[in-house]
Amino acid sequence: MGGELDTRRRFLILFGLDEDYGLEELGAAYRALAKLNHPDLHPDPSSGMRMTIVNEAYRYLLDAHGKRRAAPLPEKPRDECYEIYRAAFDELREALADYFGEGAGKSRMKDLAHLRERLMVARKGFARLVDELPYNPWTSDAIDRILSINTWLADNKSG
Repeated sequence: MGGELDTRRRFLILFGLDEDYGLEELGAAYRALAKLNHPDLHPDPSSGMRMTIVNEAYRYLLDAHGKRRAAPLPEKPRDECYEIYRAAFDELREALADYFGEGAGKSRMKDLAHLRERLMVARKGFARLVDELPYNPWTSDAIDRILSINTWLADNKSG
């Protein structure tokens, strides 16, 4: 049973979701991670592996949400580390949604300069988690988000 809870917790962290996530929130997180890691958008060799993990996590969380049979995670108070991770992930998700015309900022669709600025804000949030706080459950994913953002920024220099 512990393995199942560990997998669930890991996937929730990967997507930046709370235990009580909704399908819309899951879909938005998936789209953001797909745009950041999809091998068709990024030629780097590790993008395929990262996208496989994102797809596996999405299917798992979608299934868990639909069945509602998954055991609930133990109640944990929110902490500073989670709040920083969540804020950075939300910035990342909203920036990509706006750029691709799916968010509230449709006027920013295809505005690469604005997207770059927002991605740097998200990267700064993830870096704060890594640089300023002790190792925590979100550190590894924050490092992965930083690397993905750096790759995306390097691949999309013009704007």
